[in-house]
Amino acid sequence: MEKRTRPTMWKVALALAAGAALVALGWRLVAPALLLAAEAAGLAFLLLPLCRAFERLMAPGAAAALSLLSTLLLLAALAWLILPSLFAQLADLMRALPAAMEGARGLLERLNAWTQAAGLGAVALPTLNLENASGGMLAFAAGTVNFAGGVANAVSQITMAAVLAAFFLADRRRLTLRLELLAPLRFRALAVRMGMAAQREVRLYLRAQATVSLAVGALSGLGLWLAGVRSPLALGLLIGVFNLIPYFGPVLGAAPALAAALTSGWQTALFAAVVLIIVQQLDGSVISPRVMGGITGLSPAAVLLGVFAGGCAWGVGGMLLALPCMMVARTCARVLVQRDRRQRRP
Repeated sequence: MEKRTRPTMWKVALALAAGAALVALGWRLVAPALLLAAEAAGLAFLLLPLCRAFERLMAPGAAAALSLLSTLLLLAALAWLILPSLFAQLADLMRALPAAMEGARGLLERLNAWTQAAGLGAVALPTLNLENASGGMLAFAAGTVNFAGGVANAVSQITMAAVLAAFFLADRRRLTLRLELLAPLRFRALAVRMGMAAQREVRLYLRAQATVSLAVGALSGLGLWLAGVRSPLALGLLIGVFNLIPYFGPVLGAAPALAAALTSGWQTALFAAVVLIIVQQLDGSVISPRVMGGITGLSPAAVLLGVFAGGCAWGVGGMLLALPCMMVARTCARVLVQRDRRQRRP
């Protein structure tokens, strides 16, 4: 009996191994397509209000194409106005980076001297190996090639996502109907209510968060310019983008601003720190309460844990997406609880 079962067990094991290999290979092929579809769906979600406005004057296909084209033209115009100054300021920051590193090294050396005088031991200082210049040049060339390849890949990905988003917008009613039909008939109405409620709350949150980040970035850039920090436009833009991340964003945005301020001396860095603290106080006490209100409805502890988990999973992108995903989950749970309460009423 034992001899008969062994071949069968080997066949089952081989079948399971082959199935796992096929699933892994299929996921490697399917995962990029799913990521592209998710990016296109997100872009279509952002362009939907503009597409609906154009649909009052033209067909859905033309409205989708015009909404995408007008958005691209607006972004191109903003890039034409901002990017030259932004690139010039970024180049200035790169030129000032060695001085900033030397200033930071001087501070660390003074800290090392203080700790040794206090009997706390020496602090390990980072070292720069500049002896192998040829190896450094080869590494720089390889990094440049990799960067160019990454930029080309990102441009192609964004182009395909934009085209796919236009198709999603033009055919969204049919696609929405098919998604509804995927849900069982018993839960179809509940799924539709969840989707509509999540869409409404996420759009409201994104609109308010974009307004807050724009205000914080503009105030930070203006304050850094008044403080005499170099490249205030680039730093203000960076602070505004990082401000989209709850709790961690102000710290991530303040680090490069303070590093740039150190290139002009510790007095400028002190003024920059005061400016950033004032802007964050204005954001916490005036801007966010008036613009955001109680949109999120999540406790600070839940937001902190969610942002931390998103950062551990997907880095900065996960930190940006953590709060919208938590809001969608909260909204779906709220709709489900409301349905249960209606059913329990006599």
